Amino acid sequence: MKPGYQIPRTALIWILLSVILVVLPQRTHIQLWILLIAFLCVAWRALIYSGKLNYPGRLVRILVVLFTVGVTISQTRNIGLGLESAAGLLTLGFVFKLIEMRQKRDVYVVISLCFVMTMLAFLYSQSILTTLYIILAIMVITGAMIAVNRSSLISDNFGTGRLAVKIILQALPLTVALFVVFPRIAPLWAVPIQSAVSTTGVSDEMSPGDISQLGRSSALAFRVQFENILPPLHQDLYWRGLVLDDFDGETWRRTRASSAYSNALALADFQSERDDRVLTSGNPLNYNVILEPTQQPWVYGLHLAESQTGGLFQSRNFELFNDDLITQRFSYDLRSFANNQTDLVLTDRIRNRNTRIPDAGNPRSREFARELRATVNTDRDFAYTVLAHFQQNEYFYTLSPALLGSNKVDDFLFTTLEGFCEHYASSFAFLMRSVGIPARVVVGYQGAEYNRFENYLMVYQYNAHAWTEIWLEGEGWVRFDPTAAVSPERVELGVEQALRDDPAFLEDALLSAMRRENFSWLNSVRLRLDALEYAWNRRVVNYDQDVQLEFFQRLLGEVTEQKGLILLAAVASIVILAIGFTIIRIEPRSKQEPLIKFYLKLCKELGKIQLQRAPGEGPIAYRNRVCAARPELRESMDALTELYIKLSYGENSPGEQQLKAELKNFNRLLNRLKLSLSPLARLNQRG
Repeated sequence: MKPGYQIPRTALIWILLSVILVVLPQRTHIQLWILLIAFLCVAWRALIYSGKLNYPGRLVRILVVLFTVGVTISQTRNIGLGLESAAGLLTLGFVFKLIEMRQKRDVYVVISLCFVMTMLAFLYSQSILTTLYIILAIMVITGAMIAVNRSSLISDNFGTGRLAVKIILQALPLTVALFVVFPRIAPLWAVPIQSAVSTTGVSDEMSPGDISQLGRSSALAFRVQFENILPPLHQDLYWRGLVLDDFDGETWRRTRASSAYSNALALADFQSERDDRVLTSGNPLNYNVILEPTQQPWVYGLHLAESQTGGLFQSRNFELFNDDLITQRFSYDLRSFANNQTDLVLTDRIRNRNTRIPDAGNPRSREFARELRATVNTDRDFAYTVLAHFQQNEYFYTLSPALLGSNKVDDFLFTTLEGFCEHYASSFAFLMRSVGIPARVVVGYQGAEYNRFENYLMVYQYNAHAWTEIWLEGEGWVRFDPTAAVSPERVELGVEQALRDDPAFLEDALLSAMRRENFSWLNSVRLRLDALEYAWNRRVVNYDQDVQLEFFQRLLGEVTEQKGLILLAAVASIVILAIGFTIIRIEPRSKQEPLIKFYLKLCKELGKIQLQRAPGEGPIAYRNRVCAARPELRESMDALTELYIKLSYGENSPGEQQLKAELKNFNRLLNRLKLSLSPLARLNQRG
């Protein structure tokens, strides 16, 4: 390619728009300064074209290379080897290439990198909106390819865009067919995703105020759909996450194994003794959960959930864990028994762990628990007495409780008398342990919003909840929720009803569902959109090997390799033939078609006076022959021929409006010629 290659203005506009569209989805995953550099490079490229800046010189290119090496080292040290660091480096190299492209092959490299950047966006999100956005970006990138390869004299952006849309629409049927029937193969490699993104949802530690922070967020936590039945009642929707059994006087923590070996050994012991620790009755509940990214390994389900999906394992406390961090939407199937008993016999080690409290601190609470225990006969009665204390006194359920001092349980129970679920669960468990009753705090979510359009539940971050499990002789671990004693509507109707007058509830979500409750039509639209997103995740994003095999079995019966290949070939052939038929039979409408039609009409009119146009005769030669035979037609023929040549062979292609005006002028001149031809035709017939 010649060194002096100049990118056409129209092509450059399409390229810069493509770059902007593919960089924008990275804004939440790369550092802000990288994004600023990207847009500065776009501006630099535009200034190069206008002549206000020059291409980067040798020194600048060396500095850019050194800068990129420094960024690589810094990203690796601060973020680690993962998708975020790779995305940042790819973005830098991509935009640096933009400002130094001189040859046409450089343009093709930038356009190819635009396609790579669209694939990168899909690693972070596969939602409907992301998919539609990426399709739009691919259309623009295709438009850039078209503009680069069109004549530099053509500046028809609308025509370029229309052709790009047509190409993408022709490719979509084949894309869908290959997605449905092509074998779903697990990737041969894996990418560590979102290494520096903050975690979301409940944590494996809980201090006063931790869970109440989630009450300010309307972000979705997960969706749940039950198999062939209606969802359980709201008060039964306790989505169990983690068991916190280590208390230091302020913070509850999950007991962690001291090493990977001891963790694996405990898991092996649990699996071997699980059947001896669990009693179930009744029919199980089967359901699917689609969990939003949390950057944590634990997942959520109803009590005593058993995984029906590979890759999940259960801890000794019946928690569920994935074998890796949840960095993308994660779908898994569970089975739970509503009627169950666990650990009817408690080992000394587990009993000691779940009755341990600090040696000092919260003296009033310890004394209060001992006095109250002396008034009842059983541990269960003691638990009911504590719940009655919460119910009969002026305790308040609020997201903005007063600050607590060093003796946090004492301050809450006897001074402030206000708190969120973690305050009640923590103090209840402390009172139980103070009199030797094994107790532990469980964190997760409680409640959900029902979406009638797809028959599933939506659990939000503001549904985050903490409750208590205590061990009772002959019953095992039993759930007690002290929050329900203070605010029964929290459990029976939902946190939305319990905190609807609390100004702190959803203060970070001005457009939340609760703030739209008076606009039923808007809320209905929200539910329909979420149902659409849910269906997309169920039927498209989660379309894996198992779902594909089930689809083939419904379609073909017994699935064999031969049937699969025949189906793949048949579908691909049908789609390709349909596209080919469209391309062959439907010729693109030329902008010159009306002009040619008018010119042929002119030739037809002249043929009536025996002046037919000869095959292959050019417009100028034809004009000269007509004028020589009929000098009186010279003025009209000169005007018509000049206009025809201008519109057909002119250096500058006219715009849509100009072309319409010129065609109108050509038609006017043609009509004038026809009027003058009428008497000539009659004279010619007489002669």
